[in-house]
Amino acid sequence: MPTSFIQKDKAKGRHGERVVPGALALLLSLSAMACGPNQRILNSAPETPVPISNAQTPADNFENDIQAMRNADFNYIYAFRRKDTADMDADDRKFVNTYAPAETNRKRLSDDGKVIILASNYRSLPENLKVFTDRFAFQDFSKTESEIMAKNTNSNR
Repeated sequence: MPTSFIQKDKAKGRHGERVVPGALALLLSLSAMACGPNQRILNSAPETPVPISNAQTPADNFENDIQAMRNADFNYIYAFRRKDTADMDADDRKFVNTYAPAETNRKRLSDDGKVIILASNYRSLPENLKVFTDRFAFQDFSKTESEIMAKNTNSNR
């Protein structure tokens, strides 16, 4: 091979080596600029006004919590309040956690800390309820037996 052909090949390779990194750098910078937000479009959007409401909803409303338990389709929903109507303290919460049946699916502290709601799909034994009713005022929000039986009948078909 003639030497001039080899020299041309080497020169061509060197020039190509300089073009590729430069082209990559240009391509990378163009794609980075293309990924940014278009300020003209962002500024043209109308601002969404924040609705002002005069009615304040309580953070943990007892009726809403009971309804949430019903919506979750629990069969048995029990609410316990202190007999002196004070807030549930740490001892009360510890008592509930200790003596709540293992079948309890959900526990909720409600009514600004005055009520503990227990929900389950299994009936609590009378002796378990007695432990709670000796210490707390009790309200039963459970489904009626006919509602529970109808649900069980429909699910077996």
